[in-house]
Amino acid sequence: MKFLIMIGRLLLNGIYGLHKLCPVKEQVVIISRQSNKPSLDIRLLVEELERRQDVQVKVLCKTLGSGLLAKINYVFHMIGVQMHAMASSKVVVLDSYCIAASILRHRQGLPIIQMWHAMGGFKKFGYSILDKGEGSQAWLAQAMRMHKNYTYILASSEESAEFFGEAFGYDRDAFKILPLPRTDLLRDPRYMEKKAQEIKDAIPKLAEKKNILYAPTFRKSQQGRKGISELIDAVDYEAYNLVAAFHPLMADDQLPEQVISAKGFSTLELLSVCDYFITDYSAMIYEAALAKRPIFLYAYDLEEYIGRRGFYLDYEKDLPGKPYFHAAELINAIETDTWDMEESRTFAKRYVASDTQCTKKLADLIYGQMRSD
Repeated sequence: MKFLIMIGRLLLNGIYGLHKLCPVKEQVVIISRQSNKPSLDIRLLVEELERRQDVQVKVLCKTLGSGLLAKINYVFHMIGVQMHAMASSKVVVLDSYCIAASILRHRQGLPIIQMWHAMGGFKKFGYSILDKGEGSQAWLAQAMRMHKNYTYILASSEESAEFFGEAFGYDRDAFKILPLPRTDLLRDPRYMEKKAQEIKDAIPKLAEKKNILYAPTFRKSQQGRKGISELIDAVDYEAYNLVAAFHPLMADDQLPEQVISAKGFSTLELLSVCDYFITDYSAMIYEAALAKRPIFLYAYDLEEYIGRRGFYLDYEKDLPGKPYFHAAELINAIETDTWDMEESRTFAKRYVASDTQCTKKLADLIYGQMRSD
């Protein structure tokens, strides 16, 4: 298998060599495998970059997909438009792992900036969990040169830089302490108020009661369904709305009628109407803390999850609030207002730098890399 991957890398570099014959444009390419549509961070960054008259921005968003045909389709996307864009751009920006960015031999001096899609390091990933339950195999990561070729990696704080350094396999020098563009909106009360009104106009039920937002982490299997069902059953729907914000790759078509899925709005947007935030192990905990929402940890399978993946933080000591292992106890804590907002504020200050104009600063970094030649 290693031999086949080596042959594949040689072939891909041969194709890329043809693309590198094309002239380089005054262009930034932003590549994502997270979704088929630009994320909020990408949209904010594009808007800021386009304010500079002499910069072209190309955005390529395409998921790997499931099934053989989807993967073949992605390969053609990679050897075509993706490779051409990297070869003809002055800067490459990523928000996730990009095969072509890591395995190809790029022209000398091509800056590749990784603005990882999570606000901070929470669950272990990348090189931290090789050969573990939810991690990649070490030999495959090495063969695919996972997370190689980055010039800079963004981190929201010094603590996150330490976590990401382990996950990506880089020293501290590679990191820029700069929170993601969406931080600007979370710290803007006018945006949050306007978004809350927009959502309530679209879903009037959310203006009638207090809203509990449940944002569980992505799970590759059906593990955790029992815990989700118990939480759904424990909510008093006469007093509260339960809004489920599942990861885009998690199916929510099995939810009962009383649970609001709020499709069309992102988890970040739903924080604007959220009175209580519940998660198990999602990195959205950073956004909830920045938005100053009461945070409740629903850790019904904590020991099992630590065995499969684990955390960079001490789950029971470093996070705001205490973990609840049973849905009834968690809902009782909400009903009795058993939470401490100061813990959320302290958590946000520790793990997300207090920068303002994060989008502009990232655009300035990219623009500076374009002009550094």
